Amino acid sequence: MVTLRNLTICFVVIIFGYATPSLCRELHFDSTDRYNIRWGNQEGDSDLVKCRHGLTIEYSFGPACFKKHSYITVSLVLDDTPEDRVVVDWHHVENGLYRAIGVDSNGNVVTEETAFMSLPVQEQGQGVGKVFIMGPLPNWIEWCVLRVRVIFVHQGKGGRVGVSALHWCEIFTVLDEPKAPMSPAWVSLLRYSCWWGRLTNNLDDAAQAITFGVFFQRPGFAYPMDTRSRWLNTRTNPPTFMLKALLDEWNAGRWTKGNCMDVSCLTMLALCSVGLDFSVRQLTGTLLSPPDPDAGNFRTNPLCPIGSDPTIDWTYSPWAWLWHQVCVLTGAPNPPSNAAGIWDPTAAQKEDLNGNGYRNPPAHHPNHLWWQKDYWQKPHTQVLGAWLGLVNEPTQGANDPQLYGLGTWKCQVDTGPWPP
Repeated sequence: MVTLRNLTICFVVIIFGYATPSLCRELHFDSTDRYNIRWGNQEGDSDLVKCRHGLTIEYSFGPACFKKHSYITVSLVLDDTPEDRVVVDWHHVENGLYRAIGVDSNGNVVTEETAFMSLPVQEQGQGVGKVFIMGPLPNWIEWCVLRVRVIFVHQGKGGRVGVSALHWCEIFTVLDEPKAPMSPAWVSLLRYSCWWGRLTNNLDDAAQAITFGVFFQRPGFAYPMDTRSRWLNTRTNPPTFMLKALLDEWNAGRWTKGNCMDVSCLTMLALCSVGLDFSVRQLTGTLLSPPDPDAGNFRTNPLCPIGSDPTIDWTYSPWAWLWHQVCVLTGAPNPPSNAAGIWDPTAAQKEDLNGNGYRNPPAHHPNHLWWQKDYWQKPHTQVLGAWLGLVNEPTQGANDPQLYGLGTWKCQVDTGPWPP
């Protein structure tokens, strides 16, 4: 299971208590930048984690998803005793998932007193009605676990009496409203995508971080020698990704086989879940001819497939593929245009398109510009010494790469079992 380290400030409202006289009667919880999410078990309306209103204090909220830097409004409606008042402490956890006491990343013991920090809260209202405006949330992608403590203080004939309610919860902050086919996004995927992209606050950094996250996920995908897809039901149109089945394997600590279709579709879903609109694209080019043993395919430069260690030289070797699938921004120009960027966690490359040491999966970014055509093949006439990019064949022509098969598309998502 993914764990958390060094969490930064964020919060949500989850209140758990019990019925006693003169306590909060209702709680109203809302934000204009709160998005519906799914548990990812049924993919139906009953699977939604819905925004709830008018709930009694006994109710605990489930996970919630917010746009970065947004505010949350909480209304507490007290019983008819005007002497009651409410003190709310919003805290975030600095160390670990669902833990307030432990050891931080530097080996220092973290106590409950040092693990929590108060968050900004503006209180409005008098008497039986209280409104709390909290925020802003972090201005970046985040996955947080936090503690919420509410103290009801009743100043009655017997003196001052306080009752405290305490609970844990998790929230996700994303760049924008999740995009199809992750709208609403799945809680089980957000736990990965927000972890991979955490602390990033723009498309370039988030897309690169999530591409790297898929490639370096442990346990995660391992590229199969037979190169066939494992997690896509291709009998549907468009093909359906068995997302729950895959994540169940990862959450159980098991590696999974996956080819470029599996890897790119999972990456697309993760990017869409944090509010970035991505699609997948199938590409091919000039193929080898007999008597070459790889006739009918193109031959790649040495690549380190997903699941292997890109820092070790012997993990790199050429592959022979008929076509290859990558991630692109939805609406990106088709080849042979070079204007589209490439995000491809299927394999790492030793060198970037300028011939510099890289050893990471291609992820278009201002620091490393993986343009579509150059990614396919950047000939040695442009960079002296070697052919760079995916393909190492002098026969690649001006119209390569070409769209292949499904072209540019988005998969469907299902909670079904691993397809046969």
